[in-house]
Amino acid sequence: MLSRTSIRAYSSIPNSIKIASKEQSINDLTSLSIKIKNSGSSVGKFGISHLLSKFAFLNNGGKSALRFVRESELLGGVFSSQVTRDALILKASFLKADLPYYVSELGNIVSNTKFTPHEFKEVVLPAANYETQQALNSSSITGLEKIHEISFRKGYGNPLYYNSSTPISLNEIVQFSKDQFVGENIEILAEGANEADLTKFVEESAFCYLPSSANSLKPEVKFYTSQETRHALPGQSTAIIGVPVKTSEFGKYELLSATIGTKTLPSLTTPLSKIEGASSHLYKYENAGLFVIEVTNSSAEKVANGIKDAKKVLESITKEDLSKSVKSADLSIALQDKFDAPLNIKVTPERPSFKEFNYVAIGDLDKLPYKSDL
Repeated sequence: MLSRTSIRAYSSIPNSIKIASKEQSINDLTSLSIKIKNSGSSVGKFGISHLLSKFAFLNNGGKSALRFVRESELLGGVFSSQVTRDALILKASFLKADLPYYVSELGNIVSNTKFTPHEFKEVVLPAANYETQQALNSSSITGLEKIHEISFRKGYGNPLYYNSSTPISLNEIVQFSKDQFVGENIEILAEGANEADLTKFVEESAFCYLPSSANSLKPEVKFYTSQETRHALPGQSTAIIGVPVKTSEFGKYELLSATIGTKTLPSLTTPLSKIEGASSHLYKYENAGLFVIEVTNSSAEKVANGIKDAKKVLESITKEDLSKSVKSADLSIALQDKFDAPLNIKVTPERPSFKEFNYVAIGDLDKLPYKSDL
């Protein structure tokens, strides 16, 4: 059996920022990602990374937000910010010739954002509150937030989204950025760019003003099992079975997911495909993972029956079933493998134990089962 391994070599500049690039000859498009590790939702106060992400692309020492937006529109570039549980990620896509411009601008964003009070009140807080409300109106997203919370509590259990129930001041956001935006936490990754050129532009940008290290926060990782929580929510209903996973166990849970039915590789022949609204997935982070089986449907009765059937599927899987799904698991891993998020996972045909699992019910709680009913 062949294992698939992703290898990415880095160069670096004196303040420990890591740089990697992959050239493409297909077109003139370049994608640039600034991955700031230890700056995701798993560190700091609940929601602080979400608020910090909304300051990206606002006024900085280099230029105003309005000027950057207008210049970027003229260049045809697009940009975004994203918070994961591991990192805060800034992304931009543009024509290859505009690489110096975007490296310079992203350097100013990371090292020289102004953090003005009026932007905090008029732009950042409204944007974050809107995203939070939109996300938590979804039973699926709410369920995933809750299953992370009961599986890890702190660290990877921290919420992805800001909630005003946790007060956060502008000064706290500024200090968080100073503590976490240091060279050893930053990876600059480009697709469609020459690495020597990229390194040169980074060395000439405001990235070089960042300190190489500081007393930055690290995520706390501790597992909890046999936990349960229930949350009433109008609309669709969701039930989730979850198990926290060590990074060394990713291979066997990816295989299990491919065997029963993974959302990465949809199939009409896997057991979960016979359950309406059911799927499985392994959420993979730097220091842990979370394997989930989710059933979501507008009918709470169908969710209730579906999650019970999904639990039976888990209990029925044999080692022979797992062995037949090795190639599917390899393909699923390959589909998830990206240059800015490489995977090094070897599939192992070993059956995980589900004696101690966590359970979340979201939606119509009058009809959704309890953990003991499964």
